Amino acid sequence: MEAEEHDRHVAYVSHLSHVSSFLLGQTVLDIEKDEKNIFNLAGSGFASTVRLAKSSPEMWTPIFEQNVEYLSQALLEYIMHLQKFHYHLMKRDTKELHRIMSKANEIRRVLREPTENAVAEEDTNHQ
Repeated sequence: MEAEEHDRHVAYVSHLSHVSSFLLGQTVLDIEKDEKNIFNLAGSGFASTVRLAKSSPEMWTPIFEQNVEYLSQALLEYIMHLQKFHYHLMKRDTKELHRIMSKANEIRRVLREPTENAVAEEDTNHQ
């Protein structure tokens, strides 16, 4: 893979998740002034989502700076998805919210182990 292609891909599958984690953590810290509430109410989903926010800013700042062009594009696209979700949430359009989340669930298939994908394909071929 060429360096430029690598930078484009990691902006989406690595760097964007770090930015998202850092800023989710910051959002909660800004809003939730009583840290005991965070500790008492945060479930495993929150903990796993902000796990990357524990990463070193000294390491990630230069990484973000070096990939600013692709990371900027990834952020714009992510913000667009957040705005669409917010729009449908405010419209109480539960069918569209469900559709968005169902479409996002496809990431499970993509992130399966290669052996799991082979078994799934084999099952599909036998049907």
